[in-house]
Amino acid sequence: MTRAAIVGIALVLLVPSVSAAQMTFRGFGEAGFTVFNATQSFKAILGKSSGPVFGGGVELGERQFFLSFGAQRFRRDGHRVFVFENQVFQLNVKDTITVTPIDLTFGYRLRSRGLVPYFGGGPTWYRYVETSEHATENEDVKATYTGYHLLAGAEVPLRRWLAAAVDAQWAAAPNAFGDSPTSVASLYGEHDLGGFTLRARIIVGR
Repeated sequence: MTRAAIVGIALVLLVPSVSAAQMTFRGFGEAGFTVFNATQSFKAILGKSSGPVFGGGVELGERQFFLSFGAQRFRRDGHRVFVFENQVFQLNVKDTITVTPIDLTFGYRLRSRGLVPYFGGGPTWYRYVETSEHATENEDVKATYTGYHLLAGAEVPLRRWLAAAVDAQWAAAPNAFGDSPTSVASLYGEHDLGGFTLRARIIVGR
């Protein structure tokens, strides 16, 4: 199924009757902390399998249903590694990993005064870029992987056009990183680029 088809189906589900509810359009910015599923692979290169993420997006919906499109960015520096005879050797070469998840979320808000719980899920596209000092363009890694996510959180209104939210998201992106026998992902048997993310969000709009 193409991305356009997914968006079309979600919009059809989202808007069963325009006259029944007032549509809303809002924008948001967010910051959070993510822990990757490929724990050992990220630790081998970056020294950690976690770090901060920052992002934002837009949301279309009505009082209960919503469709959001957002992106986050993770970036961290480490060192290039070399795998030989099932051992990992760290090289004195700077290596930078950038992960950009792009989420399309179809969700539902529970009716409540004050604190408003919500949950949702949908597809995620991961842009993975790994660059190293002195490496050629062909040696750098640039790939896109498809996955999915589930999230749950709560929103609280601050002003008429302003709200804040906190949520937790679990995501999976199986079949990532390729099958190179000299990669740390193959050594550790880790091929899932997803992870668990906690984040806070500021929302502007009605």
